[in-house]
Amino acid sequence: MNILVTGANGFIGRRLSPRLMAQGHQVTNFSQDISKPFLLKTSFDLAIHLAAYNITNVGLTDTDLYTAVNVDGTRNLLQAVQARKFIYLSTTKVYKNESRPLTEESPLEPHGAYAQSKLKAEEICRSFLKKESLFILRSVNVLGWGQAAKAVLPVFFQKAKANQALDILQSAHTPMQFVYVEDLIDAIEAVIGNWETSGIFNIAHEEPVTLEQLASAVIALTQSSSVLNITKNSSEVIFSPVICDKAYRSIGWKAKTTLSQILEFYNEAYARTL
Repeated sequence: MNILVTGANGFIGRRLSPRLMAQGHQVTNFSQDISKPFLLKTSFDLAIHLAAYNITNVGLTDTDLYTAVNVDGTRNLLQAVQARKFIYLSTTKVYKNESRPLTEESPLEPHGAYAQSKLKAEEICRSFLKKESLFILRSVNVLGWGQAAKAVLPVFFQKAKANQALDILQSAHTPMQFVYVEDLIDAIEAVIGNWETSGIFNIAHEEPVTLEQLASAVIALTQSSSVLNITKNSSEVIFSPVICDKAYRSIGWKAKTTLSQILEFYNEAYARTL
């Protein structure tokens, strides 16, 4: 197929495009600024929209950037591109966190500028596209080698390798879910392989882990003398587990890489750079 990939130079895009090309698809890697209107003369069988502003821990000062890139950028893309199918990478942060399992039908109540911008982008996709043309992948945090140093895993590894304290600024005991970047790409491939389906799919490994457990695992794996510096440890735990049954039933996808495997892969890749 003729496929457009936005955010092609990003963490996920750098992994996705080579896989698609290896399968014989013609891939147009698109990495320009989407916050400003643009034109595309080529039509595509599929557009995969990964481009986003996703610095989620810097407060409200970047609200304008979330709007410009995630909301206006999505609108600009949809106005510019002609594609038979469209995959939008969203986030499970659009759901209401009420300590209940999260399915694709769960109530939506995004908190913070990032999650709100992703839900607005979803709504724009639905306003531009027919239901049968749109796939929305709502993913948990993606882990893997090649992430920017702002992400939790590279930060923990860098500090552990330097025997520095690992800071946990959020509640240390609140469970979280992750997904390996290659498993996410498997999900995109599963969507392509089930061309006649459409809809919203949760993307997660259903194994939960706390930040304290993640940091401790990194320290143990790297044989570091780092200590944990926990600055917030609320006794109230609100955890809404993300359920991915629909993705398995509809497109045959299930995350297969465990957190311990992700950490091993990351540690091996990290060691090659030293």
